[in-house]
Amino acid sequence: MIINNVELQDLDIFDADIAEKYENMLEKVVEEAKATEELKTSEAIRKQCSLVFECFNYLFGEGTDKKVFGEKANLIICLKAFEELVESVNEQKQEVEKITSKYSPSRAQRRAK
Repeated sequence: MIINNVELQDLDIFDADIAEKYENMLEKVVEEAKATEELKTSEAIRKQCSLVFECFNYLFGEGTDKKVFGEKANLIICLKAFEELVESVNEQKQEVEKITSKYSPSRAQRRAK
């Protein structure tokens, strides 16, 4: 997977342990980002970037934040990278939906007619 023009290992979102890690981290990022609304702009940027850094380190290993983002805490770069991560995972999920839709009950009923 390519995030912020940096190649990272693909997340195997269909491995139960990895899926759980991803889901837990996604929840944490969303919840804690809400808490930044009352902060000064600079503090909110640092906090939100810190959450994204933590997410990448948790999912891909320590030091991934430096590899992907360098030494800067730029909110736009962090949000775009986070979006790329989520989109990549969603694309994987769509692949499974394509496969499983072949075996859905409604399709089986249509074929039986």
